[in-house]
Amino acid sequence: MASGVISPTRFRVLIIGKANAGKTTILRALCGTDDKPEVYDDKGRRIGAVRETFRSIHNKISGRDSIAVLSPSSVRGLHRIDYSLIFPSNRGYIFHDSRGFESGSTDELELVRDFIQTRAASNDLDDQLHAIWYCFPTDGNRLITAAEQEFFGKIDTGKVPVIAVFTKFDALDSAAFKILEAGGLSFDEAKQGAPAHAEELFKTTHLPLIQNQPHPPKGVVCLRNMQSSNSHKGISGLIEKTFTSLDDDALKLLLVSVQHSNMKLCIKAAVESGTITGAAKAVGKQGKVNLPDARFLWEILKWFPYIWVGVLQIGWPRLKN
Repeated sequence: MASGVISPTRFRVLIIGKANAGKTTILRALCGTDDKPEVYDDKGRRIGAVRETFRSIHNKISGRDSIAVLSPSSVRGLHRIDYSLIFPSNRGYIFHDSRGFESGSTDELELVRDFIQTRAASNDLDDQLHAIWYCFPTDGNRLITAAEQEFFGKIDTGKVPVIAVFTKFDALDSAAFKILEAGGLSFDEAKQGAPAHAEELFKTTHLPLIQNQPHPPKGVVCLRNMQSSNSHKGISGLIEKTFTSLDDDALKLLLVSVQHSNMKLCIKAAVESGTITGAAKAVGKQGKVNLPDARFLWEILKWFPYIWVGVLQIGWPRLKN
């Protein structure tokens, strides 16, 4: 996009994690789709369209009219951190994907560091990175590896907040259930107390491994039942945690606008903006209630995009003035 953009138009997220960390599940739930994302290279060209062009040329040269089947080598290398992932169901987000870090390997760590620094240095707000979601699957033998701790120890992300997302938390619930049952609790008692016990063990045993690093995450989210119909509750928690971690009102407004179906987030944003509190204090000082003016209405309505878009369309653009 051209330089000189006053504010970003899409919310850009880097999601980090191993192949089994549940990253795709999170992004699909967030965008409300089961479809695959469109992939664009660093020049903004859609990868699928580029492949089809080369496939067509190859078919013409080889004299084959049928569509050739791509070999594994032809798609190798398409997964890159600088490639953009966009779901047609919600084009307000741009995602970048990074695989997890392996012990003893510094290549991926440096690649992520360079990506974050490059995005941070961009003068175009649409090219800047707005948030990082670091996913940890909790169903493995080791929850947080030394290589993953290194990210929080060595990489300063500056103003870009990092949210640590612990996926498949049901696995820790199951482990906690066994501990409680072995300790003499009945089946029902152990089942009821397992989630709280799992969270307590998590906070005392695992979380300090990254919280005590030089660059700890700004927020922590635990996701359970990721494949169930209730998974949207956890996703809402991720969005709300990201929202509270942002220190720029323009980015907060952008996140609300791309995730406008989250009524709780919209209300939270409107309240935390201070507009309502300021008006209430003014009433307290004056001792009387004045009719809200256009500016006051706009400062509240702007946090509810699905309302104010319609309002502006029917002729209230002056609310912004």
